[in-house]
Amino acid sequence: MKLTYHTMHDRRGVLLLLVLSMLTLFLMMGATLLVVATRARTASRSFEAAMSQPEVSPVVPRAVLDEALLLLIRGSKVAAVNAILTESLLGDMYSTDDNRVPFRDEPYDAFDGSNVFLTEIGEDGTVSRSAFQGTRTTEVDNDADGTADGVWLPNLHPTMSSTNGGSLSFRVSYLVLDLDGRVNVNAHGGGGAPAGPGMVDGSSLPAFGANGWNLIQQGGAAANAPDVEALRKPPVLGQDIAGRGGLVYDLRLDREAPRPATLTGADPQNPFTLGELERVLRPFDRDWSTLPPRLVSFLTDLDNSARRTVTTDSWDVTYKTGPAAPAANPPEVKFDLSQPLGKEQFANELYAAISANSIAGNTAATAQWCANVAEFREPASAAASMEIGGHPPVTGVKPGMNAALGTWTGGFESVADLLGVPKGSQSEIQTILDNPPSVLASLAAERPVILEAVHVPSRFTATITQDPNREPGRVNVNTCSEDVWNAVCGPDCPPKPAGAKQSLWQAIEGVIYTNPGYITPDVRALDRVRANRLGSSATVRSNVFAIWITVEVKDSALTASDPMCYRLFAIVDRSIPVNYVAGENKNVHETIRLKRFLK
Repeated sequence: MKLTYHTMHDRRGVLLLLVLSMLTLFLMMGATLLVVATRARTASRSFEAAMSQPEVSPVVPRAVLDEALLLLIRGSKVAAVNAILTESLLGDMYSTDDNRVPFRDEPYDAFDGSNVFLTEIGEDGTVSRSAFQGTRTTEVDNDADGTADGVWLPNLHPTMSSTNGGSLSFRVSYLVLDLDGRVNVNAHGGGGAPAGPGMVDGSSLPAFGANGWNLIQQGGAAANAPDVEALRKPPVLGQDIAGRGGLVYDLRLDREAPRPATLTGADPQNPFTLGELERVLRPFDRDWSTLPPRLVSFLTDLDNSARRTVTTDSWDVTYKTGPAAPAANPPEVKFDLSQPLGKEQFANELYAAISANSIAGNTAATAQWCANVAEFREPASAAASMEIGGHPPVTGVKPGMNAALGTWTGGFESVADLLGVPKGSQSEIQTILDNPPSVLASLAAERPVILEAVHVPSRFTATITQDPNREPGRVNVNTCSEDVWNAVCGPDCPPKPAGAKQSLWQAIEGVIYTNPGYITPDVRALDRVRANRLGSSATVRSNVFAIWITVEVKDSALTASDPMCYRLFAIVDRSIPVNYVAGENKNVHETIRLKRFLK
């Protein structure tokens, strides 16, 4: 076919159009790359400005707040920082990097020079001591309640350059409240038997008003509701599980426990959460009304007693602590007095648990007392001769040998029950009984050691599937208020003992005997009900803390604005096992149960 002039001309036009289209495409791609590069440069400069100017964005203050929280938890490797922040939560618990035994060197927490991280608030709400106060002036209101509760600590964070040509400097303030010195609305129930955390009755606390405590235990329903079985029961009204020696609590409080789909869920068995506790602790912040309201609805006087006396989480560890704790890695668990062991094996394992590092050492008197404990544990059986700890065979003393020793039904409700077991052989004890007013003492000189080396598992133990060496519901009687002390100790309890107590024995010795005239405790004067209440619910250690941190950011540039403050709120539980090395993060974040940046 012969091509005409017009056909050839049309083809040359198409080729030109194709060339122009490709040139246009390249031009558009170049323009696009230019726009992307320009925007990236703008974003980068904006981010740099945000990192340097806290008044524009809280990126820098948040980073400083995070680091301030970690400094409080695990300390620093910088000597100058440790000279200011003289103690960390994990450093206080483990003492040194290579020590994995908690509370070995300092087995207690109280408002004293050995626990400078704690903030002390008096019965009237006044701040008696700020965290890390030393000679500094209390001038910072960390929790926004209108009362100064913290001191400024400079130089905890290095200075940074600002885009204004100056430098950013930081000051930090801490408010650290102990949550273990409070009534636990999940673990405490209000009376009944057997002994355990559920015996703590918070109905007398001002925080609950006339009937708030009863409504909490009943799940918020009216006190005269017809369907009582549908109401939330106190943990003490649990179930009888074979082999546990009595009632156990069926309310799960471990971290794997199911939580309500909504925090105002209708299921009355749902435990109260840290989110609900947060609303109790932070009533003065602007976001208060957005926090879960279920727990608050049962409380009164939120700006005072409720904030100081109520918690949803309190935890203690069941490791051997104090001077009786061997330098083991991992730490050894306390000897379980409820183990189903034969008499002789039980007596020998008890002897081994208390003889290491004991004040009295591996003595025949300790072996005799362990034999007595084994016989008190099984009072209905015949007394048996036992060889304990390599000493000559001994026969334990039965509780029924004299009415003055009281009536025993077997088993031990708490470690305090051991205080009712006399020391000595049957003839030695009878000689004392025949020659009053000689004191019939128990445990010899190693009471603090023994009570820290053994335990009766918490009634919650059957429900805990995670962290089995932690138990909920104990109250630090060193840091609790007088109102909480009365709830823990029970009716007609003597005043709370003064001063910091370094062991459970020291905390309870002054109030568990019916005759205060005895200087050396007498097993005949032991008030077993009160002793077991305190033995099951009291501790001298703290592990769960509510923490407020304020960071002041100051720009030295002439054109900078006034210093600005930023805040953080967190709840930390150091009873959660972590790998502690001073100044290193590792997995210490696992101790942070809740964290919130505040406006």
